[in-house]
Amino acid sequence: MPKNMNQNNSMLFQNLQRIMDAERVLDCAILAAETKFESVSKIKSKKAAYEAMLLVADKLRVSNAFDNSDEFYQVYQQMDDHTDWERLLYDGLNTDRSRTPLVPGVLFSVMMGHIKNDTKTILIPEAEKFVPNLKTVVCSYNSCQFTLTSTNALFVRAMERMFAGYDNVTVLNASIYAYGFLNEKYDLILSVPTFGGRELAEDSKNFICRESDMVALENLLLHLTVSGRLVIVMPARIAFAGGKVGDLRKFVMQMYKLEEISQLPNGIFQNTGIKTHLLVVANGRTDDVIVRKYEAVDKKKKREPVGALKLKEDTFVMMEELEENGDWSIDKLLVQQNDELMNYQNSKIRKAVLGEVAEIFRGKSVNRKDENGAIGVVNISNIGQYEIDYDRLDKLDEEERKVMNYVLREGDVVIPARGTTIKSAVFHEQSYLCIASSNVIVIRPDMKKLNSVFLKIYIDSPIGNALIGSLQQGMTLINMSYKDLRLLEIPFPSMAEQESLAKEYEEAYQVYIKTISKAERQWAQVLTKLQCFKP
Repeated sequence: MPKNMNQNNSMLFQNLQRIMDAERVLDCAILAAETKFESVSKIKSKKAAYEAMLLVADKLRVSNAFDNSDEFYQVYQQMDDHTDWERLLYDGLNTDRSRTPLVPGVLFSVMMGHIKNDTKTILIPEAEKFVPNLKTVVCSYNSCQFTLTSTNALFVRAMERMFAGYDNVTVLNASIYAYGFLNEKYDLILSVPTFGGRELAEDSKNFICRESDMVALENLLLHLTVSGRLVIVMPARIAFAGGKVGDLRKFVMQMYKLEEISQLPNGIFQNTGIKTHLLVVANGRTDDVIVRKYEAVDKKKKREPVGALKLKEDTFVMMEELEENGDWSIDKLLVQQNDELMNYQNSKIRKAVLGEVAEIFRGKSVNRKDENGAIGVVNISNIGQYEIDYDRLDKLDEEERKVMNYVLREGDVVIPARGTTIKSAVFHEQSYLCIASSNVIVIRPDMKKLNSVFLKIYIDSPIGNALIGSLQQGMTLINMSYKDLRLLEIPFPSMAEQESLAKEYEEAYQVYIKTISKAERQWAQVLTKLQCFKP
């Protein structure tokens, strides 16, 4: 891209950001461009330019966000024949975080991998989400006919400008949330519908579900050719939710060929924590389904973009298993294919259902904290790898009678009810009352049957972590139901064996703590000696 084109776009957006609200930057840039290209020969003054823009805005049915003709004219003058329309869309959408997040490059590459040698027609709905890589794929597969759609008239105009002169690209104003939005069928459809909200599709009477993302899945399947394939990113709830979503899963398995279910890493879409899955669905039937789990590579900060994907686990399951399970929970499916877990589950090790040897409940919702309160509150942040951090407990000022059902007892095991990791700690009574917050699940073992430390050893083990992980559900964060936890099978040796293992664990832990403390003291002494620069 020529340097002056980059500078032009950069200056354009600097001006717009200076005079506009972020959510209107892109709309106003496109309005200025449309005015320039439609009316350039008629405009001889700021006033004429502004009036021409109002006509364009009316024609496109968008509101005008410019306060006066001077504001508009600054932007208008910067528009020329060399405007980089893909960069324009990218900068605008990337600036306005209120819009649906853009498809990151690493996910774009995975989706592009589904373009085959026999792919002739490709539909990319809401194609603006695929910038700045949209032109790359069109140019890379110039033998394919592309149909790009958007529900936003301004984005349609921008993409028409972007692909002016491309014989293999058609740009349409259409909505994938409306039945019969197109008459054609396609060999490949690539889609990232609007997801994560409670927005209901206007035209939901023709579909199983009312939510926009679920409508998009069902609707796009209707537009596949006989050998066509849909590659679509969906919120994680498609895999486990019941009701109408469960009916939609059943419909897909009965009527189509579910080829792949892949779990994408948290944070793959910037500025949103929604958990997502990549589905590949085709016409026909299949005996097995590919199950994959991707993880982010070298993502150190929560808001940092995912720079690379790594395939963490890869297996397949029979369609009969999916139909029997009733859901598409990735962790559960991977657990079922894990040899170590399968050996454990099929072994003759004595086992017990957790709910039969322990009481399980969720903590209390705490809305107000009080530093001077007399009751300690155990939150997720207080649960360490080995112990509870009692020094940093929030405090609650409440009548004891109102929290008695939630008061923690010696030997209770606490685990997070939500979050990104599975960890546990054994509670030890303090000099004051303590309760668990609603983000914490409390497991109260029957002390005559189940040792608390033994239970922690199991929960923290790879097998325990995997089995508990298979119970987790959620869209933005992992959520665990204490009711599901009751059904967890745990190893159940005799109390003597449990106590022996617990004793060994605690003795080894004390040695570990002392060793670490000694090493830290020695290191501090060495640093003090080396850093003491005396004449």
